[in-house]
Amino acid sequence: MSKLRWGVLGTGKIVAKGGEAIRRTTNGEWIGVAGRTPENGKKAAETYGVPRAYAGYRELVDDPDIDAVYIALLNHLHAKWAIEAIRAGKHVLLEKPFAMNAREAAEIVELAERHGVRVEEAFVWRHMEGHTAAGAFVRDGRIGEPVFFRGHFSFQATPDSTRLVQEWGGGALYDLGCYVVAWSRYFFQEEPEAADCRLIRKDGTGVDLRYAGTLLFPGGGTAHLTGAIDMPYGCGYAIKGTQGELEVKQFADAQTITVRVTVNGETQDYSSDRVTPYARQAQRFAQLALAGDRSTDGPDEIMAQVRAMDALFASDAAGTRIRL
Repeated sequence: MSKLRWGVLGTGKIVAKGGEAIRRTTNGEWIGVAGRTPENGKKAAETYGVPRAYAGYRELVDDPDIDAVYIALLNHLHAKWAIEAIRAGKHVLLEKPFAMNAREAAEIVELAERHGVRVEEAFVWRHMEGHTAAGAFVRDGRIGEPVFFRGHFSFQATPDSTRLVQEWGGGALYDLGCYVVAWSRYFFQEEPEAADCRLIRKDGTGVDLRYAGTLLFPGGGTAHLTGAIDMPYGCGYAIKGTQGELEVKQFADAQTITVRVTVNGETQDYSSDRVTPYARQAQRFAQLALAGDRSTDGPDEIMAQVRAMDALFASDAAGTRIRL
């Protein structure tokens, strides 16, 4: 097989990037899309020029012509449809957050292992040059040993946003905190041993509007994490090391996304159109899937990330520090 034949579950705004990106790959083909209703699937197929529209998610995952599924659904639906796709023998690229908790994530990755398919959490930042350049600067010793990480991600959700519905996996920590957790793990290159967290919830809904957390790493690194879905936009992180400092700011408009990296006072912008990082992600996923690679950015990475997220939620619930 020279190309991975993709189906997309979901018809939301992200499909304009994640789905369209498949067209730009040399090893993938977007052949089908399914929405919550037959009408949604048909409209998306017409909008993006996709050959097949399905009556629903089930019909797509059961199509034998589909090799891989990109799942871009509401958070609470991730586990159910990842499991159904894997049972149908499909590779799965699953939008962040991968699952609602470690129990769901473990079920997905264990099932994928039994069925011999690849699963991956779709963290598109891994395929943005600014973030990878920042990682290279730290690994090359430009700031010495990284010691303190401070990350923040916020924006103002609209009143009708799905992020404001707790039952759908809404909230600041799931939606935005997953990025900051992943960035801290990426730069310390190890897994946290303890977590503290406080969530500020919206009255009457239970959904967290804001979070503030700390992850403690066994090598001595400390990560301070904040974010919100009721504050002005801000996205980035800073790392203080024993010999310098690195700062990253990410911002975007409708056409362009830019990652601004400052290392010891020297600044460089890394910009691309909005679709290119998703195309890199889809290209690499297909390359690994076609090669039978199920471990790179696979189960170990997925479980480490979700355990850190679980610990932050558990710390808030218990009102105390949680050991991982």
